[in-house]
Amino acid sequence: MRNLSLIVEYVGKNYAGFQIQNDVLTIQEVLEKALEKTFKKKIQIVAAGRTDAGVHAFGQVINFFVDTTMDIGNIPKVINMNLPDDISIVGARYVEDDFSARFSAKSKVYKYVIYNNRYRSAVYGDFSYAYPHYLDIEKMKEASKCLIGTHDFTSLMGRDSVVKDAIRTIYSVDIIREGDLVEITFHGKSFLRNMIRIIVGSLCDIGRGKKTVDFLEESIKKKDRAQAGYTAPAQGLFLVEVRY
Repeated sequence: MRNLSLIVEYVGKNYAGFQIQNDVLTIQEVLEKALEKTFKKKIQIVAAGRTDAGVHAFGQVINFFVDTTMDIGNIPKVINMNLPDDISIVGARYVEDDFSARFSAKSKVYKYVIYNNRYRSAVYGDFSYAYPHYLDIEKMKEASKCLIGTHDFTSLMGRDSVVKDAIRTIYSVDIIREGDLVEITFHGKSFLRNMIRIIVGSLCDIGRGKKTVDFLEESIKKKDRAQAGYTAPAQGLFLVEVRY
């Protein structure tokens, strides 16, 4: 038995999130069924993160133990034959026995994409947040500085979250505009449920001029979800990379 790690890319539109749930279709369920068909045995995977319904991924990481003689270079291709078009294995490697996609992760990179145009896009519709009001990204950049470092992010946590504490560390937040696209890239040790989407909602209010530049910083200090901005839609969020 060897510990196999895979990089998974997926479109989250048709799924109720990553983690298996009763009576709804999830990424994990589809992956485990495909792995069972591929390796002819039931397999339970460990994942780096549990993305919410509608969230996409370029670099989700999973691992599991398997006994196979299949060439490592062919494994993604063979598994993909048993997967739908909106889920794909894009990398594979054998790792040490003590490697865990979840617990060995050092940090994660997420990207949130906003389509900032008065009219909706036919191309970016499923992969961005269509925001029709002009965003001042210089204000958003200034506001995002307060996120860097280790803080209690209770105000930026989904209401139904169950965690030991809301203390998290963010290493960087980069905001760029390329034409109608505003891309916000987050690099952090870990993130709370809905945290990035709440940050984006708050930054959009600031960029539009509905809130002052210090709104986000003041929201964090109050440690009250009701004091922060709204939760931006899931389709603009991508898990880009898990770093080990």
